[in-house]
Amino acid sequence: MTTHPFIAEVDEVSSPLRVGGDLPYFGARQELHDYVQAFEELGYQHLAFGEHVLPARAPNWPSDLSPCDPWHEAFTHAAFVAALTSRVEIAPSVLLPLRSAGMAAKQAAEIDLFSGGRLRLCVSVGWNREEVRALGADPATRGRLLEEQVKVMRLLWTEPFLTYRGELIEIEDVAVNPRPEKPIPVWMGGGDFEGGGVPRPVVLDRMARIADGFRMFGPLMRNVDAGLEVVRRLRELVEKHGRDPGRFGIEARVPLQLLPEGDWVERVETWRRAGASHITLSNRRGVGGADAEIARLTRFRELTRGLW
Repeated sequence: MTTHPFIAEVDEVSSPLRVGGDLPYFGARQELHDYVQAFEELGYQHLAFGEHVLPARAPNWPSDLSPCDPWHEAFTHAAFVAALTSRVEIAPSVLLPLRSAGMAAKQAAEIDLFSGGRLRLCVSVGWNREEVRALGADPATRGRLLEEQVKVMRLLWTEPFLTYRGELIEIEDVAVNPRPEKPIPVWMGGGDFEGGGVPRPVVLDRMARIADGFRMFGPLMRNVDAGLEVVRRLRELVEKHGRDPGRFGIEARVPLQLLPEGDWVERVETWRRAGASHITLSNRRGVGGADAEIARLTRFRELTRGLW
């Protein structure tokens, strides 16, 4: 078992673990339908999925993925999941600079309403700079834009009318109605393929200042020690900014298709002892179709249910 010193530091304060997974990028509606319903019936607690809206053939596009895969738009995907489920938390990863803050705030409020308050929104700037540019945002300012967008969304979810004049966003006397009945959690992701999924210092600091939690980018799940170091640093920064690290969520990922079955329990236990609040099974490739993925979900639950 991993013996990173950080585990010993937080083992005594580990909290109950929420176990969920990714929604594979199936192109066929029936496969999505069957997988989502089986996922909830098996007792998994959150369903996560990312997006590309206009995937661009970027120079840094990883060779083992294709921009021609069936990437679904996040809020549409979330509405589909909401309609098929009644208990599972809906956790889309949204490339926020691809939208206006007002549109994202409205879409999120609607998903939260129609799902009965089950939305946990994760936002990031996106690693594909060409995609950001193609949808009208400046890649050079997308980090600052994301910060303003999160601020504006939270205000729109709580204020009857809002006037806001910032560096990159200006809106006057506008409203989102209906507004969410309770605050929508806004988590953040970060990192890129070249850096192995480790967020840059400025990104870690942004998360620690304004996010409700951290969602691990896929490549980081392959290096547990690097992931543990990111979590350690994040908790330090959260405390530095006067916030409670115990209320800051950590979503770690387990590479279900890459990790041998015999290592599943150890990996979940490592993240549980490190203080992760959420574990997400990473199986976005959908290898073998819905039936094969449902079988993996079933087997994972059999082996690890005692840690949930």
